[in-house]
Amino acid sequence: MGFSNVRELYGKIGEAFGIPPAEVMFCTLNTHKVDMEKLLGGQIGLEDFIFAHTRGQRKEVQVLKSEEALGLTITDNGAGYAFIKRIREGSVVARIPRIAVGDMIEAIDGRSLVGARHFEVARMLKELPRGRSFALRLTEPRRAF
Repeated sequence: MGFSNVRELYGKIGEAFGIPPAEVMFCTLNTHKVDMEKLLGGQIGLEDFIFAHTRGQRKEVQVLKSEEALGLTITDNGAGYAFIKRIREGSVVARIPRIAVGDMIEAIDGRSLVGARHFEVARMLKELPRGRSFALRLTEPRRAF
């Protein structure tokens, strides 16, 4: 296939399927499911299958930071997009059904996060004062039907 980084891989996937590379949110290894534990990160073996997850529905969600921690674990794809990797059970975010594992975090209160690494997004969320409401702009991966 001939790629040396994630951006090149997304370009090759776009070429093969006739879609813009920016439509590819992330890839998982050996599963079509949105399983952030299987997120493409390092080595790919000859026996591995790569599944590309493309952009689905965009959504804006209001969140009240009622506790110090929101209950999110964030990761990124190495190509400028941060994602929700895990949601802690019983947390602030777990009580908001519109937010899901695999959602790409595009903006906080209108401030674009495209190009930000996961730790930068986590820091921004952590620095929001407790008791404050904020808007999250998210894009969910396209669902098969």
